[in-house]
Amino acid sequence: MDRAALHQLLARTRSRGQVKALGARVDGDPALRAALVALVAERGEADEALDLLPGKVLVRRALDRQDAAQVRTNPIHRDEAFTCAWCGAAVEPGGAMVRDHCPYCLRSLHVDVVPGDRAAGCGGLLEPVSLELVGGQVHVHHRCARCGHRHRVRAHPQDEVPAGLSVAELPGRGALRAQGRARTLPARLLEAVRRQELWRPGDRVLVAVSGGLDSTVLLELLWRTQEGHGARLEGMSLDHGLRPEASQEVATVAQHCARLDVPFHTARLHLSPGGDLARRARQARQAALLAVGADRIATAHHQDDQAETVLQRLVSGSGGAGLAAMQPLSPPWCRPLLAEPRTVLRAWAEAEGLSWVEDPSNPDSERGRLRALLDGLGDLREGAVAGLARSAGLLAREDALLEELLEGAWPALVEAGGLRIAGLRALHPALQARAVRRLCLAAGVVPRADAVERLLRAAQAGGPDRGRPWRLELGQGWCLRVDEGRLGVEGPLVAVGPEPDQQSR
Repeated sequence: MDRAALHQLLARTRSRGQVKALGARVDGDPALRAALVALVAERGEADEALDLLPGKVLVRRALDRQDAAQVRTNPIHRDEAFTCAWCGAAVEPGGAMVRDHCPYCLRSLHVDVVPGDRAAGCGGLLEPVSLELVGGQVHVHHRCARCGHRHRVRAHPQDEVPAGLSVAELPGRGALRAQGRARTLPARLLEAVRRQELWRPGDRVLVAVSGGLDSTVLLELLWRTQEGHGARLEGMSLDHGLRPEASQEVATVAQHCARLDVPFHTARLHLSPGGDLARRARQARQAALLAVGADRIATAHHQDDQAETVLQRLVSGSGGAGLAAMQPLSPPWCRPLLAEPRTVLRAWAEAEGLSWVEDPSNPDSERGRLRALLDGLGDLREGAVAGLARSAGLLAREDALLEELLEGAWPALVEAGGLRIAGLRALHPALQARAVRRLCLAAGVVPRADAVERLLRAAQAGGPDRGRPWRLELGQGWCLRVDEGRLGVEGPLVAVGPEPDQQSR
């Protein structure tokens, strides 16, 4: 046999069955054996006994697989803990029976270098194509998505095999990833508390609990990990006075706290329906929670809430500071679950058998519509919610840098309780807007971003009437006033523009 034909023959030999078949052919074909012996000898493996080797071993030598005959690179076969490459689940060792695949999605990796049932070094994903009951034992039939190799293994006793033995009944990737991450949720909660220094051991931490999924999970997690984070937990639930069933929900939370031996607080807010209800309810909630006087107030805001907040502020035209959205710690408020998606919280609650009240929020409200929009973004691009939350984190870091730069410029900028216009014009536009916003917040006014931009454009040009005082309305009786080269915050004026002259006053 010529050298080219021999190399082609070896290139087609990958699986154990193919190695055995070629070995048997070598044993019966002296010319083929002689060609293989010459090839192996040329590689520096001259051995007086090469002619005596079985054909299968000689083929392995020619394929450079003899030395790796007992080496396995798949951690599954060494029975070590591993993270599933498809669903992301954290899989524990199999114990008495070595695991051959993920117990949740039944998938595995085609990476063995053993000349065996799997082609060497493929690295493709072994997809379950069918399940079969053989002698009372479930077998999983796999097919490699990369090379097409077929493989059959026994199911592990702890595998979550569908009752109908149908691979179509296996959960989707999103649900499985959530289940896998849910198993380590308590550890990540503790890590978030410690890394972000949300509180110190011994602090009073008031947990805001509505009775819904998110806050129920937060209370339960903090109670179960109390020894690790060291907080003195208390719970609080509020009745806004807007729904008749709210009092029963508060009573359910009280019972939950009693079972956990967690001190409980409650209050009725007596809100009335009407305009701006969401803002009024938020302010009333915050006041009631602050009145308890705890060191920290823990809320159950999570990654989906963060993404909704980013979208809400994006459509309202917020700048970087607004798009940074919620932070894990804004004393006394803290959000230990801010990095966790809601699917993981639900998976953990279901696995632990928790009960909760479903969110009664109106799907036609702005927040409800944003939630539906997020679902659509998730269909358009996987990981959209996490991406929005990640953007908020990146913007928060940039916001901190801008604050640091403004802090350095602030002493030279302030003059008689206002800001020097000349100093303001010398700043970068990003710092100009931030300086005006800081001035307003110090006076207790939250300025609209468009009003600040109008002011800065006018100030850069010298004002509507150069050299004359002028004012810009902020709303609710407040205005920004520019006079004699200084910008200040003052009380009510309804007009926007130059001040009237003395004769018209």
